Amino acid sequence: MVVKPSDLGLVSADLELIVRRVFGESVLHHAIQHAWIEPFGGSPDGFLADHLALKMLLTLNGSRNEELSLFVKVIPAANATLAGYLVEIGSFRKEVALCEQIIPKIGLAIPGEKFVPKYLLTKEDRLIVMENVKLQGYDILKGNSGLMDYDHLKKAFEALAHMHAGSILFEERESKGLLELYPDALKENAWTGIEGSIRTRDVENVIVLWCEFFRVVERNSGRLAEIIAALPGVIRTLYGYVKSSTVWRNVFCHGDLWNNNVMFKHGSSGEPVGCILVDFQLSRYTPPAYDLSLLLSLTTMYEFRSQHMDSLIDHYYEVFAGHLTANGFDPASIYSKQTFLECCRYYRLAGQIHGCIIGPEVMLAQCYLDEVFMLSEDCAGFMPLSKVKICLKAFQADGAYRDRLLDMIQELLPHAA
Repeated sequence: MVVKPSDLGLVSADLELIVRRVFGESVLHHAIQHAWIEPFGGSPDGFLADHLALKMLLTLNGSRNEELSLFVKVIPAANATLAGYLVEIGSFRKEVALCEQIIPKIGLAIPGEKFVPKYLLTKEDRLIVMENVKLQGYDILKGNSGLMDYDHLKKAFEALAHMHAGSILFEERESKGLLELYPDALKENAWTGIEGSIRTRDVENVIVLWCEFFRVVERNSGRLAEIIAALPGVIRTLYGYVKSSTVWRNVFCHGDLWNNNVMFKHGSSGEPVGCILVDFQLSRYTPPAYDLSLLLSLTTMYEFRSQHMDSLIDHYYEVFAGHLTANGFDPASIYSKQTFLECCRYYRLAGQIHGCIIGPEVMLAQCYLDEVFMLSEDCAGFMPLSKVKICLKAFQADGAYRDRLLDMIQELLPHAA
C-alpha cells in the first residue's frame, strides 16, 4: 500500500532536509517532483519496528531526473499493543538519541570506514530515516539458518572493532566518557531486572521455556532436577553483566547482535567485502567483549567456536589496536592484549546467556515466525506465554531448531551443575 509522507508526519521541510543531507554540496539545486511511502521488501527482518521505503522523484541541478529510495523505521501505528510495548521499553527513544548524538560522532572518529548506515532524519522518538544500504549491495545473510562462516564473522568483527575503537577515540578527544556526555542515551532498556516490567517477565518466561525444553530431552531424572534447579539463577546473572564495568574500559556496544542486525556486501566472487551494523534499539555501555561474545553465541555452533574463536578475537584486537595506534594512543594503556583476553573470557558467559534468552525466538523457522508476527497484534513482549507455546512446539517438531538450541545451551550447563 502506497501512502503520502505526510501520513507518517513527514512534512515538506523534512523532505528538503533529507535531500540536502543525501547530496550535500554535490547538488546546487533540486526540486522534489513527487514523494511517497511504500512497503520495504517482503517478509519482516526485525521484530521492533515497521520497515518502509521513502521514495522521491527529484530534478537535480535543473536537468537531471533521479529517483531517491530511502529506508524508514517507524513505530507500528496500526498495532497499538506493539507500539505500547516499544514505548515502555524506550527502544525508539534510545535509537533516535543514538542516531542524533552518538553514532555519527563515532563514525567521524574512524574516517574511511563504513560500519553503520548514514542517518538522515529522526522524528519525535517514533521514526528514523536512513540511507537504503541495500542499494549499495548490503543485505543480511539468508538461507544460512542464522549461522555465519569464518570470513563473514571476520568482517563483522572488523566492523565492531571500528565502532568500539571509534567510541574510545571520541571519548578521549572529549576528555569525557559517553555516560558523562549523554547520561540518558545509553540507559539499559533490555535487561533491567525491574520487577513487574514486561522484559523481566519475559526473562522468567524464557526460564520456564528452557526448563520445558529439558523436560523433553533429558531422560536422567536426577540430572533434570539439577538443571531445573540451577539454570534460573545462571540466566538471571545477565542483569549484572549488562551493567557498565568497573574493571575494564567500557565502549558503545550494539547489544543486540544476531543475523538480521548484521549486513554484508559481497565481491564478485561472493566474498564479504563490507559489513554494517543496524538496529541500535538495545545498545549499552559495556566492554567490547560483550558484543563479540553475543555475536559468536548467536551465529556459530560450539564446534566452530572451539576451533575459530581465538583467531577471530586476535583479528578483532589487531584492527581495534590499529585504530588507537594510528590516532596516537598506546593500545596497552586502554586494553593490553592480555587484559583484553581476560575480558573476553569473563564476558563469554554473558554472551551465551544473552543468546539463550533471545535464541528461542530469533532461530525459529519462518513458518513459526509467521505465527509470532500474528501474535504481535494481541500481546507484547519478546517472550509472552503464547510465544513460549510456539517455541516449545517448534522444539518438539523441528530437529534443526532443537539441535541448534541444545548446542547453544551446552556452555551454560557446567554453570548449572
